[in-house]
Amino acid sequence: IQTDASISPGNSGGGLFNANGELIGIVNAKSSYSEAEGIGFAIPINTAMEIGRQLIENGSVARPALGVKIMDVTDAQTAQQLGVSTMGVYVVEVTKGSGADAAGVQAGDRVLAVDDTAVSDSSALKNYLKDKGIGDTVNLQVERDGKVLTLAVTLGSSAQ
Repeated sequence: IQTDASISPGNSGGGLFNANGELIGIVNAKSSYSEAEGIGFAIPINTAMEIGRQLIENGSVARPALGVKIMDVTDAQTAQQLGVSTMGVYVVEVTKGSGADAAGVQAGDRVLAVDDTAVSDSSALKNYLKDKGIGDTVNLQVERDGKVLTLAVTLGSSAQ
């Protein structure tokens, strides 16, 4: 949540309340950029409550995960380091036993899309997955050796 309420640096972690006195967020940052004075940020309370619940019940916060490490290739130097010629999002490591491993995702695959949503960079992929749940299946479209493959990946837990 972005707010223009007066927030001092010491308020981080405190509550953000609406005009009715209802808790709507937990303050977590204040912009220190001189032209953005008076802008603060808070974690929405429904998000904070879910994180708190997971911490109490499990001792950690779990998010859906493909089970891969990915890298954005946006320049010739990075492309050369990975031994690829096309810019894009590449799988650099697959976690053994993960949904990606079971689906056949391999290091070196270039990610093109997830569920027909184009993947232009790693943040686009991560943003898409944050609205999914652990156990959901997504169709990951990858390019490997000049061929386009669609692999059904069951999302695991980031806490695993």
